[in-house]
Order: sequence, then C-alpha cells, then structure tokens
Amino acid sequence: MNKKDFKDRPKRLESINLVSFSHKDEEGRTDMESVGRTLDLSRGGILLELPNNLPSTNDEVEVTLGIRDRVVRARGRIVHQRELENGHFGLGISFEDISKEDSKVIAQIVDEE
Repeated sequence: MNKKDFKDRPKRLESINLVSFSHKDEEGRTDMESVGRTLDLSRGGILLELPNNLPSTNDEVEVTLGIRDRVVRARGRIVHQRELENGHFGLGISFEDISKEDSKVIAQIVDEE
C-alpha cells in the first residue's frame, strides 16, 4: 500500500465489542452462528475475530454488535479473511444494510475518538 491508500482509508477505531454473528451458505441458509469480538470499527464495517473458520465460501453475514449501551444490527459482506496469530480468524466485514439510526451510532463513536 502506498501513502495515498492509507490517506483514503476510512478512519478505524480499535475497539473490542461483543458480536453475535450469523453466516449464510450459498443457498442462503444459516450454516454458522457464533459469538466473536470486534478488533476494529469504522463507519463502513468491522474487523471481526471468530474462534472458528467459516464452513462455506459465501460472503453474506448478519451481525449484532453490543457497542457501549447500544445494540447495532447490520447485514454485510466479508471482504477479506485471514488466520490470526492466536489461531482465531479475522473477517473484514463491509456493512451493506444498516439502519440510519445504527449507522449514526457507529459514526458518533468513531468520530469521538
């Protein structure tokens, strides 16, 4: 990545928040439900840490985040994934369907820091 890429990258907040995670298979059926935590948060998505790898290659997910005293729900797509040093898995998730109110909650938290 060059300097321009970092400059254009959205602001990310290192933030640990509990997440309920639901993954869909290629036919749209839930094939995994798990609890994880965010490693970072931005207006457009999260980096999610999960203890297990995904059972299928579909990139459709639903997340419910506990952020401070709020609950935020979103549907999104996995844009990257990798194994972490601790043996868990990191999923970069881009929000695709989030309410205006929930989006505003995230923006306020990210902008405060």
